[in-house]
Amino acid sequence: MPLHGKIVVIKRSGGDGTEFPLTATCLFGRKPDCDIRIQLPQVSKEHCRIDFNENKEVILTNLSSVNPTRVNGAVLQQSERLKHGDVITVIDRSFRFEYPPAPTPKKRASIGGKSDFKVI
Repeated sequence: MPLHGKIVVIKRSGGDGTEFPLTATCLFGRKPDCDIRIQLPQVSKEHCRIDFNENKEVILTNLSSVNPTRVNGAVLQQSERLKHGDVITVIDRSFRFEYPPAPTPKKRASIGGKSDFKVI
């Protein structure tokens, strides 16, 4: 399964906690079968969900009619495409979406090429 990024739990101290790789739909909520389970009474059984669209973009959808999901502090009004570094907040629990960076091409060693040294 391809990796579409990861969800990182943000601890109350501000540090990083558990990481959840995103390879399929990810459901947040109170139900035992949720992928990320948040055991707070204010959290809906199915609170929000991360899906992937046909362009492989990562989409967050709020499923709670009572306590909205927030992205970067703003209430999620409709489904929204997540960007690297976005912070998802459910009640008082926060998570950061991280998208894997594109692989950087490796530099090839040049043989017989120009050197950086100046000949005097």
